[in-house]
Amino acid sequence: MRRTVIPWVAAFGILALATVGGVALANATIFSAGSFVHIYLDAIARGDAENALELPGVDATEASTALLDPEALTGLESVRQVSDVDLGDGLHRVGYAWVSSGGPGTSEFLVERIGTRFGLFPEWGFAESPTATVSLTVSNDSAFFVNGLQADTGQDSDDAVNYALFVPGDYSFGHDSSFLTAAPQAIVADAPGSRFETTIEVEANARFVEQVRAKVDEYLDQCVTQKVLFPTGCPFGRAVENRVVSAPEWSVVTYPDIRVEAGRGFDTWVVPTASGTAHLVVDVKSLFDGSVAAFDEDVPFEVDYLIRFTGPSTITIEESP
Repeated sequence: MRRTVIPWVAAFGILALATVGGVALANATIFSAGSFVHIYLDAIARGDAENALELPGVDATEASTALLDPEALTGLESVRQVSDVDLGDGLHRVGYAWVSSGGPGTSEFLVERIGTRFGLFPEWGFAESPTATVSLTVSNDSAFFVNGLQADTGQDSDDAVNYALFVPGDYSFGHDSSFLTAAPQAIVADAPGSRFETTIEVEANARFVEQVRAKVDEYLDQCVTQKVLFPTGCPFGRAVENRVVSAPEWSVVTYPDIRVEAGRGFDTWVVPTASGTAHLVVDVKSLFDGSVAAFDEDVPFEVDYLIRFTGPSTITIEESP
């Protein structure tokens, strides 16, 4: 009987050792702090913002989450763990290298043990949210883009708005619409908790300027069809001495050099004062001796306008108050 008991005891001992060894191996690999971070980075690499946000400790309550969106992610490649430092008390600092659209980089994540799974395996969460914050100002408009995502501050002012960004990530902020543009502003968010400030300077694009110029030129062309000394609603006119004895003939010698700039009010645009030259030809009769002579002179004038958007691709132009 003794010989029978000993093999069974040995078998149970070997099984117990194997189980303990398997748990230890699992804890060091698939249930490790580094593996938890890899799950997050894999979601970012795939553009899976939803699953990334569901991981414990991914928290961006102090900033708008509008940019934590798949369309704002450009993906990651060559993701690999480079370090795991045990800080004690269940805290680990885990480092990962990665390659994004902007090039290679590294990030460190602070991870903490938050529980136990199945009584054997550790559960992890981020002790510091793997997000950064950008304080974004969009001048002269509320719309902007970040990477492939179209967004809007929802404000009628140039006040800054704080947005959360996933770390790591390359982000390009700008504006591109029918009439407006802005030079892209790049941010590389590679450290959790980092903060950035950027301003998108929205300006009139070439199409906007050309359409305003065409409208102003058309308006001036209509002005010169009026055969009076002071065309109604027009920026030029000329008083002459003596008596007019022929219909005044106007023409435009030099059209104003039109520029379009942001106005003082939010989402308003102006044509700053620009000079042009008209030409007037009219016969006048002297009240002194009755002689008739031609008045044939250039008449300088100035224009300035207020421009408003009446739709995504339509504008109205009116004289500045």
